[in-house]
Amino acid sequence: MRLFAIVRREYVERVRSKAFLIGTLLGPLFMTAFTVVPSALMATQRGKPLRIAVLDAAGGLGAPVEHALRERRVLGEPRFVVEAAAVGTTDAARTALRAAVLDGRLDGYLYLPPDALARSESEYYGRTVSNVMDLGLMSQAVEDALIAVRLTGAGVPEDRLSGLLRRLDLRTIRLSDTGEREDKGGSFLLSMILLIALYSTVAMWGGALMNGVIEEKTNRVVEVMVSSVSPVQLFAGKLLGVGAVGLTQFLVWVSCVVALSFFGAHAASASGLKLPELQPVVLVLFVVFFLLGYFLYGALYAAVGAAVNSQQEAQSLVFPVLMPLIVGFMFFPMVLSSPDSTLSTVLSLVPFWTPLLMFLRVSALMPPAWQVAASILLTLATIVLFNWGAARIYRVGILMYGKRPTLPEILRWVGRA
Repeated sequence: MRLFAIVRREYVERVRSKAFLIGTLLGPLFMTAFTVVPSALMATQRGKPLRIAVLDAAGGLGAPVEHALRERRVLGEPRFVVEAAAVGTTDAARTALRAAVLDGRLDGYLYLPPDALARSESEYYGRTVSNVMDLGLMSQAVEDALIAVRLTGAGVPEDRLSGLLRRLDLRTIRLSDTGEREDKGGSFLLSMILLIALYSTVAMWGGALMNGVIEEKTNRVVEVMVSSVSPVQLFAGKLLGVGAVGLTQFLVWVSCVVALSFFGAHAASASGLKLPELQPVVLVLFVVFFLLGYFLYGALYAAVGAAVNSQQEAQSLVFPVLMPLIVGFMFFPMVLSSPDSTLSTVLSLVPFWTPLLMFLRVSALMPPAWQVAASILLTLATIVLFNWGAARIYRVGILMYGKRPTLPEILRWVGRA
């Protein structure tokens, strides 16, 4: 009953806070805004067409390149306005075009060197070269123009050029036990959103647990509490109570994801988009790996909070605790690109990285059931071991004040009977 009272106190106190309500209700909205909205804006709102000029030092390439640039469109609108280049020698023309760019009369100019056709090279000079999407279109246009010139020189009729230069429209279709589904990057985006949510919540609630322990220790509240309950019960109550709060928030977020998948599917289909397939087992494992990550890292956070006397002292000890989580997150590009490779399998079986990397594999390509089960069992064994050690550190640390203990001293606390 005393353990339940501690869990209830931790849960009710945190759930009623404004920070919890704001984070729980606005978290999914902010996460969607920071991941979906920027990419959507980049795809639909690129700003005004680029005003450029083409300086042809090779001779005979200016006209086809200008034509190819004028034909490049996004959502039916041209992306390039091609203006006449300055006349005169090449050096004088480049000087005049440079001045036009710096004065704002042009966004940039494209220079075709004398050996542009032979070496397939060109140069773009602009006030900004960070608009990678437009520069990609420009590169494609110049490449198509050079290929067309080569084909024409080889005797290919001009009326056949458009068919020969037609680009491949590659449709990516994901196969699963439930059938086939076209995927235009939605699965990658979903995996990233869920991975970020998992990473941030494990770190956030672990940090919240540590800060709560430090606050109670600083205010000497813990001295009153251990007079009626044992330190181990207090440790377990705080770990379970804060974990229940995190789980509540997690379930709300999962419900939002489910609602989006059901109610947003019709709207997405009507607009030509297709949401990624969201399987129930992925949602279940989403919660499972959050709990595994929280109870593994939360125990370490609680031990750090008990061992120090202030937030400043905690900073030097919390970094080694957080480092495995950060390293695991850094592996995501490799695991996501090849989720069934040997290296991805081995990394996902390491308990400190299992909550992130095994779930990432699950969301990208469901691994064999034995690998999922093995990762869960290995992590559970690690949780038992680390919670045992963290409870011993907590038992000694919460009643010690003054000088911050060194790491060897903290390790000796674990061996105390």
